[in-house]
Amino acid sequence: MVKIRLTRLGKRNRPLYRLVVMDSRSKRDGKVLDILGHYDPLRDGVFHVDLEKVERWLQRGAQMTDRAVSLIKLARKTQKVSATQN
Repeated sequence: MVKIRLTRLGKRNRPLYRLVVMDSRSKRDGKVLDILGHYDPLRDGVFHVDLEKVERWLQRGAQMTDRAVSLIKLARKTQKVSATQN
């Protein structure tokens, strides 16, 4: 099964995360099929998510982890707000 989940980067006590697509049987930092975005929890939750890629992978049958669901939901909400302001 293919999952959309977070993989950890960064140093000790300074985490950075990537939102990635990978096989559910692989390790947390294993082989990645596609990179969908990034997340920095220490800089007030700074993140970027490519929602077009997310939709493409969801149509192919990818499942999301709980944390990925909340991050993508927040990205969709901020995209709506920025679209209405323009």
